Amino acid sequence: MGRAIVREPHVFLMDEPLSNLDAKLRVQTRTQIAALQRRLDTTTIYVTHDQVEAMTMGDRVAVLKDGVLQQVDTPRKLYDEPANAFVATFIGSPSMNIIHAKVLDGGAEFGGTVLPIERDVLDKAEGDHVLVGVRPEDLSLADSGPEMKVTLVEELGADTFVYGTTPDGVDELVARSHGFTSPRVGDTVHLAPQRTYVFTATGTQARIK
Repeated sequence: MGRAIVREPHVFLMDEPLSNLDAKLRVQTRTQIAALQRRLDTTTIYVTHDQVEAMTMGDRVAVLKDGVLQQVDTPRKLYDEPANAFVATFIGSPSMNIIHAKVLDGGAEFGGTVLPIERDVLDKAEGDHVLVGVRPEDLSLADSGPEMKVTLVEELGADTFVYGTTPDGVDELVARSHGFTSPRVGDTVHLAPQRTYVFTATGTQARIK
């Protein structure tokens, strides 16, 4: 990288330059590269499989799957307005929950609860199922709502991530909790989705709310 920089090129192409570094050095070098790029003001194309690197270093990010461009936009737009279910689950850590929900009159069934969904959105469904996406930070523990059986609890200090499955065992979920009291493995908890994304059964976007 140093040899490339001193030649003062018009464009840098970096192909996973941090892949062989340990975790601590990787974070340190990532911030140094971002600061250096802004100081040099040289267009940089950065290839990575690490979505954290893409989100923290990129001004515009292109997401590809099997060589096909899925979406290109700012990191914030990719996170808030994913073009399809693949982009939605690729961007964000932990990744977005994707729930296979059965289409009912006025909504979609999730964990024994019907989530209200607009009629025009349901009309886009391909068959009798849709994919409902909820990010972990938008899926909180509650006194009532869809059920989840807890399979793992990760306590990370300020945040606690609660992993589990829907009662039918079809979908794996993760919810983010800010409380100091955590459920135990084997417990059944209730969830409260705050912001949901709706995709067709094949993963194309139907609605974001």
